[in-house]
Amino acid sequence: MKRIGILDIGSNSMRLSIIAQMDNGGYYVIDEQKATPRLANYVNDHILAPEGIQKLIDHLREFRGICQAFDVNEVIAVGTAALRKAKNRDQIIDLVASTTGFMIDVITGSDEALFGVSAVKHTMDLQDAYLIDIGGASTEITLIKNGTIIASHSFGVGAVTAHAVLHANPQAIDQLFLAKDFLFDSPQIELIGIGGTIRNIARIHQAHTHYPLSITHNYTMDHGQVREIVHWLSLLPIQRLRKTEGLSKDRVDLIVPGGQILLSAMTATKTSQLRISGRGLRDGAFYTRVLGEPDGPRFGTTVLESSVINTLRRFSTSENHATHVTKLASLLYQAAISSQILPIGYERVLYASAMLHRIGIQVSYYSYDLHTFYLIFSSSINGLSHKEIVMTAAISSYKSRRRMMQLCQPYQSLFQDGDFLIASQLGTLVRLAESLDRRHEKRIHTFDVTFTGQDFIITLPKTCDAEVEIAAAMAYSPYVKKTFAKNLIIKKA
Repeated sequence: MKRIGILDIGSNSMRLSIIAQMDNGGYYVIDEQKATPRLANYVNDHILAPEGIQKLIDHLREFRGICQAFDVNEVIAVGTAALRKAKNRDQIIDLVASTTGFMIDVITGSDEALFGVSAVKHTMDLQDAYLIDIGGASTEITLIKNGTIIASHSFGVGAVTAHAVLHANPQAIDQLFLAKDFLFDSPQIELIGIGGTIRNIARIHQAHTHYPLSITHNYTMDHGQVREIVHWLSLLPIQRLRKTEGLSKDRVDLIVPGGQILLSAMTATKTSQLRISGRGLRDGAFYTRVLGEPDGPRFGTTVLESSVINTLRRFSTSENHATHVTKLASLLYQAAISSQILPIGYERVLYASAMLHRIGIQVSYYSYDLHTFYLIFSSSINGLSHKEIVMTAAISSYKSRRRMMQLCQPYQSLFQDGDFLIASQLGTLVRLAESLDRRHEKRIHTFDVTFTGQDFIITLPKTCDAEVEIAAAMAYSPYVKKTFAKNLIIKKA
């Protein structure tokens, strides 16, 4: 296993992610560290002042100690707008290398945008969208169509520098955006937001609405909701901002200027929806510089498949068994659709649930279904909505409808009438599919399914040698009775 450090030296904050890269190709974050030197405040006449340089070096020494503690094999350090604008950046790079051992790559605004695009492509379904990354001293906006970059520009204003810009000219940011025609090419497509400012706005909105999850990745807000939050924040004194739920303490004086940049971008692009990305520059740097795969996804053909396979490898769970159980569960589900027992539209949830149904084993065999619920819930499964993540956790760990509703009780506001019944039925199908591969030998590849008024009949091939699997599946006949109101019958042709 290798450990890679990804270091983002921004104009407001510096962030270190340490990522474990497993021998089987899986990867996961094992630690993170953040510092807030606000380098943009120390750039005068395009020179980073000695005090700012010292702050940079002091924090980098702290980061170096963390890298040493985790036996990091390699560190990729990238610098953005503050260093990009500094005429003395070459001297800074040399000084940092000699004092900390870190070799900083000061990237262009275009590369910064590309890293953001890479992060989104690996973790979200992306077709047509504007991407906005609000940093400390720059804002990158990129137009994507059919998953391809059409146009991109790095604007020289960010959350740290916006206050001075807006104080001098309240219309300055609007005027910057008006100068770029590509921002008006595709009205009404969604805006995907990257960066701490946007994540904080999402967290504040979640606190205001008592949203049951603390996940910001893939969270959505409309233009009116963003405007309402930014306006409300603008009315608060600094003391009240410090106590605002969801707002990081180091952003109390940046959130309103950063929010005004976001609102100007939403107005310019005429977008009605903001979708938040919890992944950004460090993730894009990892995908691009370490994996050499800027466009994603890494595994499979979709973001969801890639995320699921990476999760299986993260928890060292058999992909062969998981894939076969998923195939059998899909056969059962398609038969239920054909007989109008279950509705269409749950293919992705069933896929993720069946693939991940045993990852809890890596915690303990005993109560592994409960471990599976919590691991799925906290493993950042990409390619699913928040509701789908909760449903996947519930389906994969299904033991009874009552217990499922207890586990999901904190998240009931995400569900509609009938959702729990469907989740119970899909959970039963996953348990049946798991049983039909009880020995992990793929003895059953196909079968016929018939639903009658009273029975749920699975007919196996005549030559199928699967007595152990049949017995295991029949043990779930009470589940079938409760969720489908039918008797389970398994027979050979």
